[in-house]
Amino acid sequence: MNRRIAAFAIATVAVLGLTACSGAAEEPTSDKADSGDSAPAEETNTDQSVEDACGIVIPQLTEASNAMSSIDPASADPQATVDQFNEYIGKLGDTVDSVSNTEVKEATTAVYDDFVALGEVLTKVVVEQDLDAAGDLSTITSDVTESATALQQLCS
Repeated sequence: MNRRIAAFAIATVAVLGLTACSGAAEEPTSDKADSGDSAPAEETNTDQSVEDACGIVIPQLTEASNAMSSIDPASADPQATVDQFNEYIGKLGDTVDSVSNTEVKEATTAVYDDFVALGEVLTKVVVEQDLDAAGDLSTITSDVTESATALQQLCS
């Protein structure tokens, strides 16, 4: 049963990631440029536009999502499955570090944080066999959807 949960979670997240990252960055509007006014002053001194930042983030997230979809959740080694998933989460962290635009960095960080939380639940469910933690998958999947959608909207 835990393999089915892991398979469902990984497949869902991969699909969500692909859906959220499939849109190409469009030309930024003046509304997007003006929306950064609420950011702290020390972080607004970036020359990277939303379009430029999305041009970095979207291809990297798409690549990570594609790689996540290749994970075999039915693997005989649950720890290897989780380790592979966490490896791609690490790549998402690298993506966060590669962006200096405040808006895109915040949105990308939210996606990354949600994937980290999902990785922690997968560890509990798949490796530690804590099926009570499986109830958290619905909440975390919703969080991933929300943060990925926000990033997609910012970058479209």
